Amino acid sequence: MKIPQKSKILYTSPRGIGDVMFSLPLLHSLRKAYPEATIYLPIPRDKVDALGLVGFVQRTPRFMPKPSEDTLARERWAASANGDTAEKYRLEKLIFDKYLAGESYDLALVPKNFRIDSISCPEQINDEDLAKSCNAGFHMVDRFLGFARHLGIEEVLSFELGFNLNDEIKLNSGWNISTQEPYIVLNLGASLDKKTWPVEGYSDTAKWCTKNGLRVILVGDKECFDSSLDIQKDNKGIFNSVLRDGYSLNLENYGRLAAQSTAVVGVDSGLLHLADATGTKVIGLYGPTSPERFGPYNNRGNVVSRHSLDQNVKNISSSEVTKKLEDVL
Repeated sequence: MKIPQKSKILYTSPRGIGDVMFSLPLLHSLRKAYPEATIYLPIPRDKVDALGLVGFVQRTPRFMPKPSEDTLARERWAASANGDTAEKYRLEKLIFDKYLAGESYDLALVPKNFRIDSISCPEQINDEDLAKSCNAGFHMVDRFLGFARHLGIEEVLSFELGFNLNDEIKLNSGWNISTQEPYIVLNLGASLDKKTWPVEGYSDTAKWCTKNGLRVILVGDKECFDSSLDIQKDNKGIFNSVLRDGYSLNLENYGRLAAQSTAVVGVDSGLLHLADATGTKVIGLYGPTSPERFGPYNNRGNVVSRHSLDQNVKNISSSEVTKKLEDVL
């Protein structure tokens, strides 16, 4: 069947780094089916670097608002935190209608239960259309790939990133990180406190790694600074990359750090899913979120989860994590 070509495609993926990683197979499917098209993703200003990881997508003319920038975004965040999905989607529709108003596309893919009324587009496909036409799958990767199935285009299960994973790893300071010795990356941060794992767990895991001849590299944002110092203490086998004022690595160099590692350990976060996309071994620690839906797609068997129990990631023991590391290594 000949696929009608498109010149402009809008894909309103969710806004986080992890969601962009979950969307990679769909984006590769669209690129193969519509090689002449430009694919646009709306994204907040502080997440725009995530689009650079893909390499062939563009941002929409206007950034999506952060909660600090717009009342609608602030109310949407509150609805999401409260688990009010209906209110979150109502507010998301208002945000898209406001910030995409007047734009024109040949095709719009909206993984929500609404359409965007303020754009000019002859063909919009949303979640309700997928429910009628195909089984979109439960994991977010499979759910997004449902759009390819609905369109009748080839599903390309590729997580290829748009930069060289084998290049030297550079900190934002310009210093290189040597990777001649095998090392484990410990991701300390999470977007929500309920997703974070205790310092004691990371400390015990780091001690296990160094005892078994593996160096440890700590990664996190400024909120993790004090915790990183507690984990590092007097352990000379730990390289602490966490800064008091922010990340020491941009996303591309974090991707290289993950790709060249022996394994990455962390909770459900954008960095965990970026690491998973690089093809490295990943161990995901899950509590409030479902690993069946949001787990590291290429490492779904390497998850330690409390989701079916008390949903409290803080109750995962370090022995469970080191046992999983033994299995993986």
